[in-house]
Amino acid sequence: MKRRVALIAALLSAWIVGATLGSVSAPVAAGAAEVQVGKVRANFVPDLQGDEPIFILAIGSDARVDDGTPVDRGLGDSIHIIGINPAEHTASILGFPRDSWVDIPCFGQGKINNALASGGPECMVETIEQLTKIKIDYWMLTSFDGVKDGVDEIGRLTLEVPFAMHDSYAKSNFSPGTYDMRGYDVLAFGRDRHSFAQGDFARSENQARIMIAALTQYQDEFADDPSRMFDWIGVGMRAVETDLSLDELMRFGFAATSFNPKRVQNIVVPGSIGFEGEQSVVFITGAAQPIYKDLAKNGFVEKKHLPPSPTAGE
Repeated sequence: MKRRVALIAALLSAWIVGATLGSVSAPVAAGAAEVQVGKVRANFVPDLQGDEPIFILAIGSDARVDDGTPVDRGLGDSIHIIGINPAEHTASILGFPRDSWVDIPCFGQGKINNALASGGPECMVETIEQLTKIKIDYWMLTSFDGVKDGVDEIGRLTLEVPFAMHDSYAKSNFSPGTYDMRGYDVLAFGRDRHSFAQGDFARSENQARIMIAALTQYQDEFADDPSRMFDWIGVGMRAVETDLSLDELMRFGFAATSFNPKRVQNIVVPGSIGFEGEQSVVFITGAAQPIYKDLAKNGFVEKKHLPPSPTAGE
């Protein structure tokens, strides 16, 4: 049975544990599940010990169960390239504000979140590849409605909140500190944009903070009790169809313990806010080009190419 699952738990399985990415079966039917995974190159097999970077496009759809919109035809409100350097055990997460004004191959010019609604994950992959010149290996799609369920299946997620967050729209209400959050609060943290001067830029950075927190917690729980690996992998297995055997999943699970969360770069593309007609949009600046090139080279962006954090000074 396919269950709704959080971006956090499913993405950890897909990104680090590899539960859904090493050898996925045929993609599920369009809109049939809240977590979908697809290969961009059918013959691609990741080498977790090799020198070639692996690129995953993680997409969060705004589709909700109660409005009848299929997950793969909602707006892409969370968009991140995850670049992995297997040899160095490092990674970079590059986020794109949902209002970024770009060329969309299946749509024309528009906000980048329209790529999903117009042509599904395939169109979003084409859009990102055209924009960055980075060849995506896998895409992973989930919905925000699945966040709280997945976190609650794992138990809780320990998350550091570095700044005050009070957004009645996202229902966030946090003072600075470290929290053991249930899924409802993780969802609020990841949706908040009104608490920050940088709006969607800050939200994109915070969504990656959730991913890094999940990796950190997975490693901490594994260190205390290696059997917790089964719980994390189990969430991924229930969420997505996969051809991987339990033995393969175990090997991916052990590989995940070697990635240092402190060597995962959290980046948001640099941009400026402007208008296209009457629409408020984000224009990605030329400063993004060296970031794309560095990421494409080995899956890791060097510090000299990092733009300022959109939440610095909050």
